[in-house]
Amino acid sequence: MQATVAQATLRLPLVSPPNPTPHLLISSGTNAHCPLTLRSLSNVNNTISSSPPPMRFTSIAPLRSMIQPSDFPAGKGMSNFFEVELKVRDYELDQFGVVNNAVYASYCQHGRHEFFESIGLSADAVARTGEALALTDLSLKFYSPLKSGDRFIVKVRVSGYSAARLFFEHFIYKLPNQELILEAKATAVCLDKNYRPVRIPAHIKSRLILLLRSEESNCN
Repeated sequence: MQATVAQATLRLPLVSPPNPTPHLLISSGTNAHCPLTLRSLSNVNNTISSSPPPMRFTSIAPLRSMIQPSDFPAGKGMSNFFEVELKVRDYELDQFGVVNNAVYASYCQHGRHEFFESIGLSADAVARTGEALALTDLSLKFYSPLKSGDRFIVKVRVSGYSAARLFFEHFIYKLPNQELILEAKATAVCLDKNYRPVRIPAHIKSRLILLLRSEESNCN
């Protein structure tokens, strides 16, 4: 059974948990002065590719210039959080009647996958290219347990990046009172067909650049 506050470090592949049934939201996270809305993030999926991804937005501020690799220097990531709502299922519980600690890693993975799909990046599509986005580190800090039937939200954002790595922040809050359940940080590295680290591929860079630019234009 998990303690009130505990820490763990796991190394897991970047895969989604089974039978996802999320309700997708976008929220401003901790930066209340710079809200991120569905309307402000529109056409993120249509600007680069004509084939629509699983989720589409309704409007976006126009790009001021073409996207170049130099537009993606290492540095600060997103200001806002992407949210996905989930519900605890009975088989995720341990013998003490609370969600098993290892299951929270899957919740975070599912949040990351839904975030990527919302900007037009599918894990399956990336895998078909022979590339991979794999976790090298995942740290979890537990605050309070979840029980069967609890509804909760997973908040995730890209907090920073380097030439070959993406850094993520996650928070899990129980609904409806927004009680903090878990805080997590993860590092993902891009791998080639031989599972060697490579620079972040252009198609991933482009999607992230669009998202970061939409945040900037929404704050101006």
